[in-house]
Amino acid sequence: MALLDLRSGEVHNIPDSDNAFPMSWTRDGSHLLVARVDPYEGSLFLWTWNRASGAWSQVSKERSGLGAGIADGPIRLVWHGIQVLSGGKRTGVIWINTDERGDQIVPNTQGCMTPDVSADGRTIVFARREAHSKLDSVILTATLGSDEVHPITRGSHPRFSRDGKWIVFQRDLSSGNSDIWVMRPDGGSKRQVTKTDYVEEFPAISPDGRFVVYASARGDVTESHLFVARVSDGVEQEVTHSGQASRPAW
Repeated sequence: MALLDLRSGEVHNIPDSDNAFPMSWTRDGSHLLVARVDPYEGSLFLWTWNRASGAWSQVSKERSGLGAGIADGPIRLVWHGIQVLSGGKRTGVIWINTDERGDQIVPNTQGCMTPDVSADGRTIVFARREAHSKLDSVILTATLGSDEVHPITRGSHPRFSRDGKWIVFQRDLSSGNSDIWVMRPDGGSKRQVTKTDYVEEFPAISPDGRFVVYASARGDVTESHLFVARVSDGVEQEVTHSGQASRPAW
């Protein structure tokens, strides 16, 4: 993993971050939540990296998938994990960690994935693949203390802005490409940000909600670069120019 300074273009590698995937920053930008591959069993576990001290801390004993969020509120962590059903069958579900109840599965989230949590730690957002479609998935939200989940739009890979006022997400198209959109947490004020013939994926939104960053492979399909676009008009700029860059966290 590496830190990219958008003003200077400088890239700073994060020490000891081999086999780690960035998930989310804390609201104040002091800690980065990552999923790290355990070298002995190959599973993913959640860790935080302290930006000031460089220290690593494991924050979850449960195995994780590629989707998680962190907040300073009633919900401390959210992640995509596994539930073992009767007979040993496994299914993907959404897990949360709270001070009151520790690790727990969010009700009615079987088959859901790519979760994130709002800055106040009360609402989670995630996606679920529609059973009748190989392409479409729906974005849903759930609130702490309620067993209900609420579908709000079609799309995948939803991420909150750090202030909790916006959600950025990816919408796949039948043509095979995908675009980046933003919306309010209730599904209102939707705005399409990118309109290209390429696949844009794994979006993250700036803390002030004015820009989005995403990965896209263009030209040389063996490489994926990061792009930043203005939400207001979709004007984009390529910010990495070589290698394989994906799954940005802002």
